[in-house]
Amino acid sequence: MPIIKTEAVVLKCDNYRETSKIITFYTKSHGKVKGIAKGVRNSKSRWGGSLQSMALVNLMFYFKETRTLHLVSNAEHTEALTNIYNDFDKMQYGYQMIELVNKTTAEYQENTKIYNLLSEALILLNISTENYVNVLFSFKFRLLNLLGFKVDLSNHLSNIENNQRNQYFYETKFTNNDVKTIEALSEWNFNLVLSLNITKTQVLLFERFFENYLRDHIENAGFSNVKKVYSSQELF
Repeated sequence: MPIIKTEAVVLKCDNYRETSKIITFYTKSHGKVKGIAKGVRNSKSRWGGSLQSMALVNLMFYFKETRTLHLVSNAEHTEALTNIYNDFDKMQYGYQMIELVNKTTAEYQENTKIYNLLSEALILLNISTENYVNVLFSFKFRLLNLLGFKVDLSNHLSNIENNQRNQYFYETKFTNNDVKTIEALSEWNFNLVLSLNITKTQVLLFERFFENYLRDHIENAGFSNVKKVYSSQELF
């Protein structure tokens, strides 16, 4: 049973029995894997604190093909995301990113580009000082591209200019300017992404677009449990 050492992002944590956790990781070497970390909720655990959702870690686990849960032996932070955990908006956008990766990827399908995109997006969200939601929108565009569901922006721009009906952009009533903003978001240029000042109206339009697009292309990916939970919190 080989020991795997790899970088990983923690996608989901579930408590198991009295002292353990079942963790879903997106790893650089093996794609999405699930592991069990025994005894890490014990107050004496030296590394259990690293196992929280969104954490970027150096991971060690025992891999065995016949198992669905692999034994995690160690995890250490590679970069602290303190600014995300201390900010309500940043935290909800970060959780939406890891939720989407968890919903749209299968286990044991290595994809270094998806790992790099997710880790870079979380780091960018952590250090950003404004326009946080832009990171989320840009991340969704890049992820769709890597999953094989790239949005053809040039086609949508042409349809709008010629007053033609397009399923996704017509439903959200996008203007030419809205689509050009989205085109800029899709570039994954950090400085450009964070410099875009998106209006509240555009945020709602873009959210609706992604919900429709994901719903129609990837099963169960359009609905966000994270967004539902955070929206309910905003009422109080």
